[in-house]
Amino acid sequence: RSWTARVWLVMADTASSFVVQKHWRATRERVEKFISDTYFTDVNLRGRLYPHTAPLLSLRWCQATGPAPGPSSYQDAVTALEGAEEVLGREVSIGPAWSTHWFRCETEVPQGPEWAGRQVRLRWDSGCEAMVWRDGEPLQGLTGNSDGHQLRTDFILTKSASGGERFVLYIEVAANGMFGVGKGGLINPPDPNRRFSLSLREIAVFDTEVYSLLTELSIIIDMAKHLPRDSQRAHEALYTANEIVNMCNPFDKSTFPRCHAIAARFLGEKNGDSQHVIHALGHCHIDTAWLWPYSESIRKCGRSWASAVRLMEDHPHFTFVCSQAQQLEWVKEHYPGLFQRMKTKAASGQFIPVGGTWVEMDGNIPSGEAFVRQFLIGQRFFKQEFGHYCTEVCMGGQV
Repeated sequence: RSWTARVWLVMADTASSFVVQKHWRATRERVEKFISDTYFTDVNLRGRLYPHTAPLLSLRWCQATGPAPGPSSYQDAVTALEGAEEVLGREVSIGPAWSTHWFRCETEVPQGPEWAGRQVRLRWDSGCEAMVWRDGEPLQGLTGNSDGHQLRTDFILTKSASGGERFVLYIEVAANGMFGVGKGGLINPPDPNRRFSLSLREIAVFDTEVYSLLTELSIIIDMAKHLPRDSQRAHEALYTANEIVNMCNPFDKSTFPRCHAIAARFLGEKNGDSQHVIHALGHCHIDTAWLWPYSESIRKCGRSWASAVRLMEDHPHFTFVCSQAQQLEWVKEHYPGLFQRMKTKAASGQFIPVGGTWVEMDGNIPSGEAFVRQFLIGQRFFKQEFGHYCTEVCMGGQV
């Protein structure tokens, strides 16, 4: 199978002329498999994202005795893990549902030209939700590949390795998926015996050049898939994505600049001076009470906003909107260090409180008095903690 092969459909227009077109489905699937994490990863672009890997030095595991989130739980875990069992070469089953588990990960970046100057990441997939901690502070949430939803399975250790750096991280693992532990379906009653498996635990070089090209190609092929099939822009997107695949040799980065140029040509096209300008802001809608216990709502807030703040630190242009004063108060109580980092980013304009209410309340049943108190108590919190009132309203997740 060659990625440089081209699939053509020749259609007779008249007896003396031909229109040559690419077969839509065959071309789309060709591009999709070129960036797939399932098919042909030995030869496609996705397979070059983590070109070098190394095992952890040590991995210790213990189950928490209580569900309470926050730094106190972290300190208890650090103490318990000092004498915990080593599970580096063993299978690890995490459960039952709603239980909390802690891991102490120790690793060292290998010496050698393959690692020097490269970005190195921890890769971790426990099949469920998790939080990376260091020095008593939550740093980033992780989401395992158990329910087919959003996947986040890596954490940046260093953006430019020298070789020989040692890292000790603590990972808090919650035995539930992003949407709880419904038995046989998302909103079904929870399965109390649900268990998850730790399937990935290593460090790896993260190739930022491959990632940049993957991002461009993913955007363009998604445009081809989701724009109206009969639109000119959809066909241009498919043609451009196929052209990039024709040009790209995943094992020869000298082909990458030409691929970027093809993508830039397409993405830089404008639809006239009257086109809309759209501004995208980050947001994560967290249900205060839905398919999990309140203790898990609190941890979801910690995981989500620690990840958002970390993105803000790496991308100064990134802005993130956040509603529901109740959830912010939870973070203030259970993750005080994170809350201070959020306030710092709010002062710089990156973390933007919105909504003005205590929670995103139901808009159908409550009385007028309930509405008033939602805004009264909510706006009071935003004013006290962030120095100003919110100027937007957020109802049921819709700003």
